[in-house]
Amino acid sequence: MLNFINQKSVDMSRQDTTIAINGQRKELLKDAVVEITIATKEPIKASTIVQYLIDNYLEDAKKDLKAKTR
Repeated sequence: MLNFINQKSVDMSRQDTTIAINGQRKELLKDAVVEITIATKEPIKASTIVQYLIDNYLEDAKKDLKAKTR
């Protein structure tokens, strides 16, 4: 299994939640799952991709969104 999650997230105690993702974004995520699975020949969960995005791009997203509201 691919291990995309960085050490910081691995150390956190598990406190799962559910987040709504609209249909179009869900389809993009499903497409990414298929593409990564085919490329790596290993299954990957959609949640692993979302966790990777949060772990690696959340600070950039916060900065971008703050700048848009000004």
